[in-house]
Amino acid sequence: MMWTGRVLSGLAIAFLLFDGIMKFFMDKLPPEALEAGAVLQWPVELMPTVGTILLICTLLYAIPRTSLLGAVLLTGYLGGAVASHVRVSNPLFTHTLFPIYVAAFVWLGLYLRDAKLRKIFP
Repeated sequence: MMWTGRVLSGLAIAFLLFDGIMKFFMDKLPPEALEAGAVLQWPVELMPTVGTILLICTLLYAIPRTSLLGAVLLTGYLGGAVASHVRVSNPLFTHTLFPIYVAAFVWLGLYLRDAKLRKIFP
């Protein structure tokens, strides 16, 4: 159970770190990626700020002592991503619900690797 939780958490952390770091290189992305980002109508100038917030939340989640706080903050961040996709009417299962899939990895990974959390939510 512990290793499954670590793997799920590791996958979520890897994806979120990649996403957060890419927000600093928006000017170097291929045109297709920039067009997909433009659909969400987020100003490119704000992407480093958004990336910083994501990286801080992800690092808090990656540190065992602060992982619960990180999971809560990531849930809020990913909820905002869902709202952004809903606002522009993106496809449901591929775009809109994808942040929820990532949040499921975050929470399931934390649940499986943290015995204290399993005591609270049996």
